[in-house]
Amino acid sequence: MRVTTNMAVDTLVTNIDRSFERIVRFQTELSSGTRLNKLSDDPAAIERSLGLRGELRNIEQFKKNIDDGTGWLELHEITLADLEGLFIEARGLAVQGASDTVNVSQRRAIGEQIDQFVEHAFSLSQSRFRNRFIYAGTRTSEIPYRLQKAEDGATTGVEPTGPNDGRIERQVGEGTTMQVNVPGSEVFEGENNAFDVLLRLRDALNANEVEGIRASLDEVEQVREHISTVRGVIGARTNRMEITRNVLDRVEVEMTSILSADEDVDLTAAIVNLRQEQDIFQAALATGNTIVPQSLMDFIG
Repeated sequence: MRVTTNMAVDTLVTNIDRSFERIVRFQTELSSGTRLNKLSDDPAAIERSLGLRGELRNIEQFKKNIDDGTGWLELHEITLADLEGLFIEARGLAVQGASDTVNVSQRRAIGEQIDQFVEHAFSLSQSRFRNRFIYAGTRTSEIPYRLQKAEDGATTGVEPTGPNDGRIERQVGEGTTMQVNVPGSEVFEGENNAFDVLLRLRDALNANEVEGIRASLDEVEQVREHISTVRGVIGARTNRMEITRNVLDRVEVEMTSILSADEDVDLTAAIVNLRQEQDIFQAALATGNTIVPQSLMDFIG
């Protein structure tokens, strides 16, 4: 077959175009830091990359959920520790008030301290995390409890403003959710209502009813034990959150490593390839001058 000048020129132009495309690709890889800049670069690697990036986004969201849930649990632990300490101190005062060596005025003074405990317990029930009431159950935007006052300003009771129950959960993994709240109904209400126990103790102290004070001792201790049990549940959930986050951290590192292997450019190899391709491109141009010595570049243009 006879090779014409046009055929030689067409072949030369095609080769120069391909060489130039490779130069552009190497330059793009070096400037972007990734070897996957379009689907044709490596379809299989791009599919893996998209899948891994989707998993990494899920992990990031799970970690955010864990951080939010841990915040709820930690605030529960802080308030419950304070509440348990309050009932420990209340029992000590009840023991003191039940003693035969204490007179009427002294019992009333102790009663005033217990009255302050009622106010403090109420303030703990109003605790908020990120402006959400943690003891309101699922009614997180509503105040969970309300003080009842007598005409003289004395506290006569603490009543719920609605049903302070319901679970608040956070998704921490594929198909895995964890409860991050303890409803107020499980802490302050129930058979041994925390507020009522303190109020009965206060009223017995103010009325100088020694038998009533002694009867309150068991009630106060039962509330304290219940709070301690709830704190144990909170601690177990917090530990599980920490373990889950550590697992996610390890999986994230592993996935990021795999993603890097698929996407990241070998800078040294890319620089060498670019220089080689530039040499090839220049050689092709030089060769073109021998094929069409008069005006190769004009022909290409």
